[in-house]
Amino acid sequence: MDKKFATFLEIAQALNRHGIVPILYGSLGLYKIIGELDEIEDIDITIQNKYLEKEFFELMKIMAEIGYSQDKKYPHEFTKGEGQIGFEPESELVEDTGVDVKNLKITKVNGAEFQELAPEHYLIIYRKTLGKWEERIAKIKRKIDALEKISNP
Repeated sequence: MDKKFATFLEIAQALNRHGIVPILYGSLGLYKIIGELDEIEDIDITIQNKYLEKEFFELMKIMAEIGYSQDKKYPHEFTKGEGQIGFEPESELVEDTGVDVKNLKITKVNGAEFQELAPEHYLIIYRKTLGKWEERIAKIKRKIDALEKISNP
C-alpha cells in the first residue's frame, strides 16, 4: 500500500502543478481509512470531467511528464511499469454517492493536495457494487438451473 500511495502522491503533485486537485478513490482511498484488507490492484483517481473530455490532451501531457503512457485498451487509464492508474469523472462519483465534491476533506501529504471520501461514501459505493454483483449472480444461477434441467432430464 505504501508504494501505491507514494505513486498516488507523485501523480497528485503533478496534477496540482496544473491546478488540479484530485480525489483519492477506490481501494487505495478506502484502505487509507480502514487499513489494507487485500492487494490493491490499481490506483483510482477522480478528477473533473473536463480533463476526461475536452481537456483530455492536457491530462495526457501531465501524465507523460511523469513517465506514464495511455493504455491502448482503456483510454482513461495510464501505465508506467507495473502500475495502472485509472481516472474517473467527478460526475460518476456524484451520481454514485450523492457527494458534494466541494465539501470533501482536503488532505496535504508531502506537498501533494488531494480530496478524500468519508467512510459513509465508501459504504454507499460498496453496497451498490454488491447489489450489482448479486443481480449478476442471480442471473447466472438461473442460466445454470436451466442448463441443468435440459442436461439432466
